[in-house]
Amino acid sequence: MAGIAALTDRSAVLKAMAEYDRLGRDTFLDQQSFGRAKWWYVLHEGKQYDSKAIVGAAIGYQAGKPLTSNDFSGGERSVVRKLRALGFEVVRFEITEATASLPEEVPETFPEGMRTTVAVNRAERSARARLACIAIHGTACAVCGMNFEDVYGLEFAGLIHVHHLAPLGGTSDVALVNPETDLRPVCPNCHAAIHYGSANRSVEDVQSLLSRSSASAV
Repeated sequence: MAGIAALTDRSAVLKAMAEYDRLGRDTFLDQQSFGRAKWWYVLHEGKQYDSKAIVGAAIGYQAGKPLTSNDFSGGERSVVRKLRALGFEVVRFEITEATASLPEEVPETFPEGMRTTVAVNRAERSARARLACIAIHGTACAVCGMNFEDVYGLEFAGLIHVHHLAPLGGTSDVALVNPETDLRPVCPNCHAAIHYGSANRSVEDVQSLLSRSSASAV
C-alpha cells in the first residue's frame, strides 16, 4: 500500500478537493473513513478542507488506492509538511466566526465576500474574509513579513489580522469585497500603525516608515 510519501502530484490534491466540494464535507469524510479534522486545515481558493482526509483521498488519485485515517498519522510532520511542500496554505484551526473574531480586525459594519466577489450575510462575513484572504495571500504580514507560526510556534499557525486596503466604514451601502485585490494579511502591530491617528495608511507607506526606522537605528 502506498504511504503518504507517494503523494507528489499537486493535481491529485486538487482532485480530492473537487470531490470534497461535489459530495459535501460530511459525505466525503464518511466515504473516505475520516472524522472531522481537530486542528489542521488546508486552504484553497477561499475554501478550507480537512487536511488529513484530503491527503488520504489524494493518494488514491495518484497511487490508485486511497488511505483511510488508520493508515497514516496526521499532524505537522506528515500531512502539513506534505501539503506545504506541494504549495498549499495550511492553518492550525478551522476558520469560523469564533476563530476569526480578532480585535479591530474586521469591523461589524463591513459586509464582505469571497474570491467570487459576492455579498454575504452578517454571520458569514468576517470568517469568509479571513479564509479567502489567507488562502490567496498567505499568513505572513504584508508589511513587515512577520509570521506568527515562525515566531511563536505551531499553535499560532494561521493567526493574522485582515486589513481592507480601502476603508468601508461610514456608509450604509452594501460593498462587495474581492479578497485578492481589496484585502491583505497584516500583523497587529502593522495594522495599528496603518490606522494610528484615525488614518488609513497604505501598506507601502507603512513599509517605508518601517524601513526608515530600521535604517536610523543602525
